[in-house]
Amino acid sequence: MLRIDMLPAAQGDALWIEYGDEAHPRRILIDGGTASSWPDGLRAHIEALPAAERRFELLIVTHIDADHIDGALALLQDDQLGVTFGDVWFNGWRHLPDTPLESLGPVEGELLTEALVTRNIPWNEAFGGRAVGVNPEGELPRHELDGDLTLTVLSPYAKQLADLKRVWREVVEEAGLEPGKPPTPTEPEPVPSGLERLGPDELPDVLALAAVPFKSDTAEANGSTIVVLLEHEGASAALCGDAFPAVVLTSVQRLLDERGADRLETDAFKLPHHGSHANISTDLLAKVDTPLFLFSSNGSRTRHPHPESVARVLVTAETEPSLLFNYKTRFNEAWDAEELRDEFRYDALYPASGTAGLGVTL
Repeated sequence: MLRIDMLPAAQGDALWIEYGDEAHPRRILIDGGTASSWPDGLRAHIEALPAAERRFELLIVTHIDADHIDGALALLQDDQLGVTFGDVWFNGWRHLPDTPLESLGPVEGELLTEALVTRNIPWNEAFGGRAVGVNPEGELPRHELDGDLTLTVLSPYAKQLADLKRVWREVVEEAGLEPGKPPTPTEPEPVPSGLERLGPDELPDVLALAAVPFKSDTAEANGSTIVVLLEHEGASAALCGDAFPAVVLTSVQRLLDERGADRLETDAFKLPHHGSHANISTDLLAKVDTPLFLFSSNGSRTRHPHPESVARVLVTAETEPSLLFNYKTRFNEAWDAEELRDEFRYDALYPASGTAGLGVTL
């Protein structure tokens, strides 16, 4: 059994993963969502567990953006829940490649590092305390957890970590990690064409949206994202955080070369950056063969998922895919239109009315 729950994490990610025996599963957590989503999202999910079962084999904090790290930070700072971890994968300042930079100020010791060190939580132990990342040569790094679950790391490479180090102070401050400083508000991206301007009887023009030229994300924090492929007893899932599609594609192609395959066959593909048009390319999608595409976002601030991204999924999928959204919002509800589902032969799945969060057993 391998199950993924996209917890309600506002515009962010909080992926709750269970595997093994359904009655007594092992658990992995990838990111924790936003500070605002923590009480009713991740915290509530943990509190529903018996105290004796509040253990994660692994916590992965993919990168330092607030919509991924803030809930994880709240979890690591909470000593009342009784949660334990087999290991935590997180690339902090100490893991970034050395470059001739000036010494940073107090922000460099950001709160997540402090929580890990203060509570003596295992940190990147699977990598000997070094960075979680991919070497440009040799086999992709793999790690096996108790219970026969294998993780293959697909991102980041040293270049992305070095790029992050160059702007570390700015990115950490924007993530709200200086004690007592709230996250810096961000302006919404421009309204994506093809959806927001639709009239009451109009539908997205899928082919026109898919043809919009791709322009890649360049945000250093997103580039540093830890991406993993999970595999357990014949089931698998690729979970992409906010990663750059070209980086993921490079590793996917390396994995395909290792396995002598043309496309990565996986049971679920969690799309990069909540469905941003700058993180989902047709080049990457063409190398992935999956029936399930996962979108994690409530659309706030950035209006994810962008319609161009959904359109790219629909025109590249070779089988009849299902689109899974952990919220139903005005930014994604158009994809539930029967006319579109019939024309492009896909299904759209949303949480039950009045709820948030969505899970799937692979």
